[in-house]
Order: sequence, then C-alpha cells, then structure tokens
Amino acid sequence: MNKGKETYQRVLDVAIYFFAKEGIQKTSFAMIAKELGMSKPSLYYYVESKDELIKKVFDYIFEDYTFEDYFHLKDMTKENLIEKLYSGGMDYIKEIQEQDILLNLLSEFTLYANRKKEVDETYIEKIKEVQQMFIDGFAQVLQKAVEFGLMEKNNIQAKAGVLALMLDNILNYKMLNMKIEEATIWKQTITDVIK
Repeated sequence: MNKGKETYQRVLDVAIYFFAKEGIQKTSFAMIAKELGMSKPSLYYYVESKDELIKKVFDYIFEDYTFEDYFHLKDMTKENLIEKLYSGGMDYIKEIQEQDILLNLLSEFTLYANRKKEVDETYIEKIKEVQQMFIDGFAQVLQKAVEFGLMEKNNIQAKAGVLALMLDNILNYKMLNMKIEEATIWKQTITDVIK
C-alpha cells in the first residue's frame, strides 16, 4: 500500500472512531485532522467535505457486510442446518460485540440515515437493503429446512423476519450493556421458528 492509500485508510479509521465515540454531528474536520497530526487543509486532499467523508465511511462499513459472511447456505445439510444457523448467529453477535465501536457506528448511521432521509435517501435505502438481505438470507435457510423436512412450509418470510429481528434486538441489548443470555435466546428463537 502506498503512502497516500495508507493515509487515506488512516483518515477513514479516525473518522470511524470519532463518528462512533462522539457522533457524526459532533465530529469535526478539525478533530480528525488533529488526531491524524495534520492540518485541516491537508485533510481536504483526501476528502472534499464532511459529507463526502460520511459517505466514504458509510460505504466502507457496509461494502463487505453480507449474510453469507456468517451463514454459509451452501454448507448446510439436513444434519447440520440448525447448528449452522445457531453458530452463524453467534459468530455474528460475537464479531459485532467484540467491535463495540462498530455497534456504535451502525447505530449512529441508522440515526443519521433517518435524519437525512428527507434530503438524501441513499443512506436509509442502503440500511434497508442490508436488513432485507438478512431477511432474504434467512428465508433461503428456512426454505432449505423445508426441503430437508425439518419444518413445514408456512409463514417462511415472517419466520425469517423473526430471526433477523432477534439478531438486531440482541445487538441492541448488548449496545445498552444489558446482560442477557444471547446464546439461549438465539437457540430458543431457532427452535421456535424451525418446528
């Protein structure tokens, strides 16, 4: 990686930190430049405005955020589908929880997207797209469960929504530092959905 790309990555990393810790609205170019040890005008070499920086960070965070990263549909068999669904969810919860800054950032971007939706629907549409990707992914898993004879084919889309909502709710509780038995809750949700 050349020096320019390294510095650009540092700009993104510092912006991620401040957006998550201070909030998007409270983060200034001056704060980011100071943390990077550069002048504010030098920061403009890498991004033209705070709006552009917000968009770059948003795109960076969501570019590799996929259902398949956690739930490997092609590896699911009749014998392991429930276990793969469970372990995929637990891996997702653990990864997001370990990166508490990411959890804060996702929350901040959701708030930001809602504030901006009247002017620019790009952010809210991307968040909806990611949410829908998880619902659709769970629907594919449940369809596979039907094909394997593990469950009846009824209300698959609603049940997929339950799985997606439960993952989000578990993370919301974690963000609030509430102690919950996420493994038990996730396992019970799967048991209730696949029957």
